Amino acid sequence: MDRFESILDESISALQAGVPIEEILAETPDYAQELRPLLYAAMVLADPDPTLVPSERKEILRDQYLAQAAELTPKVPTLNDKTQAVLSIVRRRFTKKAFLNDLVTISITLSLTLIMAMLILSFASRNSIPGDFLYSVKRISENIRLSVTLNQDSLNALEDNFHRERLIEIEQLTQQNRAAVVEFEGTLDTQGENLWVVEGITVFLPEEGLTIDSNPQEGDRIKVTGFLRTDTVLVADQITKAEVNSP
Repeated sequence: MDRFESILDESISALQAGVPIEEILAETPDYAQELRPLLYAAMVLADPDPTLVPSERKEILRDQYLAQAAELTPKVPTLNDKTQAVLSIVRRRFTKKAFLNDLVTISITLSLTLIMAMLILSFASRNSIPGDFLYSVKRISENIRLSVTLNQDSLNALEDNFHRERLIEIEQLTQQNRAAVVEFEGTLDTQGENLWVVEGITVFLPEEGLTIDSNPQEGDRIKVTGFLRTDTVLVADQITKAEVNSP
């Protein structure tokens, strides 16, 4: 494709994009005289008013357009011609408005992609238990639901539901004879020297490495973090008093 054909192709593309003819010609003053009739013909042929331009007239304009294009002197484009053509396209494409539109489009696309990915992962992780690959996704999803729940009664109900879920997870780990780090919350039923019972779960208190905050007593609601061994023994690492939900 020679220099003129390249400019003509760019000009027709710009015309189809809605750029006025005079603005197109202003960018290529050296070829304005040759381009003007061709662009007017292309404009009419591309979007003619059928009440003003009969089909016979359109055929004549098309023939004239093709004949004039065929008579153009062939010219091998130089590197400078190609560079200028590329720069012309870049200048027309990368305007501030176009850049902002592209930025908004990319941002929306990425946001929707992340939201869809989170929804899919959240759905896939709903039955995971401690030690599973998607368990952290499950806990993150729970924290997000808690953070966006504004009604206090609904928030309390959601927290109670998640506390019950932690107890169910420990039961599933025990049934599967799996070891994992667990965390749960419940009422301190029995308080022995080395063994406590919390929500029916026996918790072993090691002599070393255990942290107990706020000196909990029987009847207090506490939060336990520990390691559930394969022999179903839950060894506590940290015990703290839990926050009591407001009525």
